[in-house]
Amino acid sequence: MSLINRMLRDLSSRQPAAGNVMDGIQLPGAEPAPRGGMLGKLAALVVLVAAFTAGLWFVFGPKPVKIPQPRQPPPGAVVAEAPAPQAESAPLQARAPDPEPAQLQMDTRLAPAGSATAAPAEAAPAEPPKPVAKKSRAKPAGDAAPAKTPSPRKPADAYAQARRALERGDLRAAEAALQEALALDPNLHAAREDLGNLRVRQGRFGEAEADARAGLALDPSRTGYRRLLARIELMRGRPDAAVAALEPDPPALERDPEYHALLASAYQRMNRHEDAARSYQALARAEPYQAAWWAGYGLSRDALGDSAGALAAYSRARQLGNLDPRVLEHINQRTLALQAAG
Repeated sequence: MSLINRMLRDLSSRQPAAGNVMDGIQLPGAEPAPRGGMLGKLAALVVLVAAFTAGLWFVFGPKPVKIPQPRQPPPGAVVAEAPAPQAESAPLQARAPDPEPAQLQMDTRLAPAGSATAAPAEAAPAEPPKPVAKKSRAKPAGDAAPAKTPSPRKPADAYAQARRALERGDLRAAEAALQEALALDPNLHAAREDLGNLRVRQGRFGEAEADARAGLALDPSRTGYRRLLARIELMRGRPDAAVAALEPDPPALERDPEYHALLASAYQRMNRHEDAARSYQALARAEPYQAAWWAGYGLSRDALGDSAGALAAYSRARQLGNLDPRVLEHINQRTLALQAAG
């Protein structure tokens, strides 16, 4: 635009200067200049400016970049794989989408016979494949970690649970726990003895006897099963069967006082008072704080006609206390009777 302004200033400098005495005076005989002359000059000026601008654009404007076409290798030559071209900083023009296969077939049919087919356009550089996220493959059912099986219960744990139930008087829970302990270990003799004694307390003598017989079949020398069987026979009123179960090979008195107390009671019920008195006297010597042994000894001495021995034993039993009310009432009556008989 500065060039156009300069040209306009040059043209304006050619006009009559201001203050000239000839301004506005038309000489006689001179014809006015035709108006078309000025228009022609302006048109020529516009053409000149356009030509000059086009020249500047041709000289200084951006030049088209020629991309060299790759040379076609001769047939049979081994072509080295060229590295992928680097992306240019200038944005590339969007390439027209490749024709569909159907369109290519149509173009081939329409091409005249013998005409050379156009070389395919240079393929755009292939984009690197996007990494495909690996899908976690579900483990088959067979590969799954085996579920942890609960550890089997120990017989001692079931027996300990039964003992706690017995202590709180829950006989049903105790029986279930004892049966569980025996199912886990049939040789758990303490559990079998407790189960038989529990059933004796409930008057289930047949089941209790079966427990005792089953225990004796497993271990004939175990005194606990013989005690259980003797107690059942005494409660049935069969002291002779109790004596038959207890007399053979009795244990030492210090090791099993209860065993000898049952045998003494069976002797007493069979009116074998000499044997009963001897057994109770041995018990009283081993455990002098047990009132029941003194009462049993006094009853057998009373039955044998030993009034002095019976009164001494009765007195000792009353002093120790903790007697069964029926036994206490009986020895009180016998004490009065013996004292009256003098």
